[in-house]
Amino acid sequence: MFSVELVDMALFGARHRHGDMCIHAVIDVRRSFSREELERALAATVEAFPVLGCRYEPGLWRDRWAPVASPLADAVHHEVGCDLEARTTFWVGGSPAATRERPVRLVGLTEGGRHRLILSLLHVAVDGAGVAAVGHVLAAHLMGVPCALPVERRRGLGATLEGLRWFHLPALAKGLVYAAARPLHHLAAARRARAYPAAPGAGISTRLLVITEAELRDLRARCGGATVNDILVAGLARASAARSSSGPVVVTYTMDLRRYAGSARLMASNSSGFLSAVLPRSALGDLAGAARAAARITKGQREDLAGPASVLGPVALASVVPHAVARRLVPRVAPLLVDLPVDRGLLVTNVGRLDDGLRAFGDELLAIRIVGPFVLGVPIPVIVAFGFRGELHLQLLGGPDLGDRVLEALEGEILEALGIGRP
Repeated sequence: MFSVELVDMALFGARHRHGDMCIHAVIDVRRSFSREELERALAATVEAFPVLGCRYEPGLWRDRWAPVASPLADAVHHEVGCDLEARTTFWVGGSPAATRERPVRLVGLTEGGRHRLILSLLHVAVDGAGVAAVGHVLAAHLMGVPCALPVERRRGLGATLEGLRWFHLPALAKGLVYAAARPLHHLAAARRARAYPAAPGAGISTRLLVITEAELRDLRARCGGATVNDILVAGLARASAARSSSGPVVVTYTMDLRRYAGSARLMASNSSGFLSAVLPRSALGDLAGAARAAARITKGQREDLAGPASVLGPVALASVVPHAVARRLVPRVAPLLVDLPVDRGLLVTNVGRLDDGLRAFGDELLAIRIVGPFVLGVPIPVIVAFGFRGELHLQLLGGPDLGDRVLEALEGEILEALGIGRP
């Protein structure tokens, strides 16, 4: 039994407002795996990341991750001769119960010569990069190959930020000031004037937008070699600007804080910070100008350690507050931390390139999709971005009451903002 991290607790406290935010990795492979192979691989993965063998246990002073007594086989499902797409829809439509079950589930599906794995993980235990880490270890054990990176069993900020030193304190201080002022910057940004139309009664929806390798090369050439992340932020800012008339535009995005760990390691944790880029409308006339503005902002955030500061401040404040109280405060601060930016701009979580993490599958790997997290109670789709085989995949995720038409409209707006013409 061990303590949960602040982000774990915040996500658990927000579940009644925003759902459990489960993340599903849907992996198509050439070969099938038996139930016994799936169970052995998952057992080895749980051994590598102990949090995956635990359930969330709320407490008065501190919440805990407590071991689950039921057999690990309960988290594995194996179906042969099934309707592949129908069963995929079924499994990604549900998730483990955080307070009763392990936060992980592994499903193997086979229909004729088609084989699919579905790895589901609760966001209360891992973020997007954590899903990638778990997927890497699972794939290595399924295929009988060593992991490409060392496995880190620890989950706390101590492990995540141990690469920082005393001489980083001035930059951290600037980052803390930036984090404290962020709601004011959001308040000054343009509020969305043209809302995404609601579709009452619609269920969750998903749509995949793939930017090809050739299109990415063209984007980078047009933007003077800017990073894919800066181009993505710039494009989303331009897409957001089309739904407002004046003022700066905000894009909220995640930063994987594992870059500050001192060495590359595989960690199953919530080790991401939420940052935002507020771009002046005057910079959004063309994609190249928007990318330059985004690059200036993200460079300053890296130099000021805005990512670590975004979590260190709240952790310091929450360290003296009982978790039972903090959980009740989460819905009260959500309007400031969540509603304010999403009423003005788009939200993207960038998982990074998945090629290295999935290399253990070798030629057996056919395709991958990331489905989730679905964030309920927000008026916009959430965008999950990841790189795979030279392409940029943008998974557009709509919560209930948004519907497929909203995702179709958003896809068109993103393509237009990036200057990508398609038939």
